Amino acid sequence: MNHRELSKEIIRLTGGQENITQAWHCITRLRFNVREEKKVQLEQIRALDGVLGAQFQNDQFQVVIGNKVAAVYEELEDQLKQAGATEREAEPPRSRGLNAVLDTISGIFTPILPAIVGTGMLKGILALLVTLGVIQETSGEYQILASIANAAFYFLPFLLAVSSARKFKVNEYIALTLAGTLLYPTILNAYLENHLEPIRFLSLPVSIVNYTQSVIPIILGVWLLSYVHRWVDRFIPGPVKVIFTSMIVLVITVPILLIAIGPLGNYIGIYLEIGTSWLFAHSGPLTGIVLGGLMPVIVMTGMHYAFFPGTLQNLSKLGYDVLLLPLNLVANMSQAGAVMAVFLKTKNKSMKSIALSSGISAFLGITEPAIYGVTLKLKKPFYASIIGGAAGGGFITAVGLKCFGFAVPGLLSLPLYIGPNGGMANFWYALIGVGISFVVSFTVTLLLKWNEPITQQPAGASSSAIAPTTASESAKRSETTNQSNQIPATPPVTVHSIEEKKGEIFSPLTGELVSLKELPDPTFAEEMTGKGIAIFPKEGRVTAPFDGTVTMIAKSKHAIMLTSSSGIDILIHVGLNTVSLKGKFFEEKVVIGQRVNKGDLLLEFDIKSIQAAGIDLTTPVIVANTPDYLDVVPVQVKGVVPMNELLLLTVR
Repeated sequence: MNHRELSKEIIRLTGGQENITQAWHCITRLRFNVREEKKVQLEQIRALDGVLGAQFQNDQFQVVIGNKVAAVYEELEDQLKQAGATEREAEPPRSRGLNAVLDTISGIFTPILPAIVGTGMLKGILALLVTLGVIQETSGEYQILASIANAAFYFLPFLLAVSSARKFKVNEYIALTLAGTLLYPTILNAYLENHLEPIRFLSLPVSIVNYTQSVIPIILGVWLLSYVHRWVDRFIPGPVKVIFTSMIVLVITVPILLIAIGPLGNYIGIYLEIGTSWLFAHSGPLTGIVLGGLMPVIVMTGMHYAFFPGTLQNLSKLGYDVLLLPLNLVANMSQAGAVMAVFLKTKNKSMKSIALSSGISAFLGITEPAIYGVTLKLKKPFYASIIGGAAGGGFITAVGLKCFGFAVPGLLSLPLYIGPNGGMANFWYALIGVGISFVVSFTVTLLLKWNEPITQQPAGASSSAIAPTTASESAKRSETTNQSNQIPATPPVTVHSIEEKKGEIFSPLTGELVSLKELPDPTFAEEMTGKGIAIFPKEGRVTAPFDGTVTMIAKSKHAIMLTSSSGIDILIHVGLNTVSLKGKFFEEKVVIGQRVNKGDLLLEFDIKSIQAAGIDLTTPVIVANTPDYLDVVPVQVKGVVPMNELLLLTVR
């Protein structure tokens, strides 16, 4: 589907415009704050063509799109504006604790990334051109380009004022005025001229601080501004709000910012620098090994945003970063090594194509397509990428690698590792670190074996020989008996092949068999979530379909997933749209991670009460990792199946 159709489907499956309180995007993901998580149809969104993954992280709903996220977001934003969703003022559910911090940091820093990444890259290119002698630092061309490269960081408080105002839901122009006060010549000149006598306001001293390139003071200031604005706005009569509200708000907020909050934010920034230096002074390579290896997990969970304030603070005060950007660089190259090894090793044409395209993206510093599309799906290449990232991270922290600008951590960012004075030693360290991560991850991936999706028929096997015979025999069997658990007769060689590689799934319920194609939900009917069969239950009990482990239980208790000892992932989704019951009428009998045997009770539900609520109880039983198998074959397709009767076969 095209970008407009995809964005329209994402909005619909996210609960519609009325459920979206804020939408933005980063390099590869659409990010949403929603009013009610239960309205988000997660599995259906994951199944959309063009979506690599979807998840809730840190009280955000994230949809992984990949390289085309900006184009999809442009269409999505246009549709939300047309519907007026972006102008609603209803408050979204509040995050708490660490989730609140990460959500706030993400919402503030993600929108300004294009500016700081673009100017950061220009800074690296300028350093490269000076080193190669292409341009002179005294030339007019250099001075103009350097002004562009430094502008976003010098006036960083202005960028942060806008994004903070949007996050804290306060007028952006008042927030910009707040930033302008911090950078006003009176304050800036007092710092530059080293005034010993402080400026005073109502006899209180205003600390003289250089707020250019600062990060934390303006964020704290806009946060305060949002509360002051709401408080003042309640008392100002409607006809004169436009005249007096902003004036009173600024007169209250600016002095507090200059006297207390600004200096506090400045000290927080200083201690972030000290903390980073202490971390590397006392742990050195160990920090790099741990963070370099875990960086993919950190990025997937959104925890990397916690490093943004410190990174920008270090770049503005020290002129370089030694933590997030260098470690992200080697971790990204490790992902590139893993997927390129998959590209060379896999015989699956679809996986080969995905690995090549996502590998190119990883070289450019965008790794979500590689993580969600290849390494995490195959698992062992993901482990190899962790090993490679740890190896590269240990090296670069041992040598103290520095990044002198902010950019997407890929090969194109390497000029940012050239020293400001033209020194090349740091650049060579960066190349060595990149090489270590790539080679280690590439080699380990080649050495490991993994189970990959099989879409091509093995030589000598014929699906047309198997499937028609199976369907024919199933039809004959359904005419004579609905309770047979025999495998349909097929030619001897073919039967032997299936029996060697079959995986057996037994019925978790007693009930009437229903073809997935008959279901009104297209996610199941079109086998977006995998192949299988549905059962209309006759009793309210769900049992284990094989020996295995419980891997997922929905919060609303209506769905459960298990993994067999042979690796079959089975999803049992009791009813259609039963998530709307919020767990009412369901009672789980197991917990996530629990080992179960075939026939063990997993779940009980009240059939009469659920049907009285108008819910369709037809229950899909789906092989969630269908691509890992040559086929998923129902043993019978009609009639009543008793609990613990053979239901499905997976064929490799």
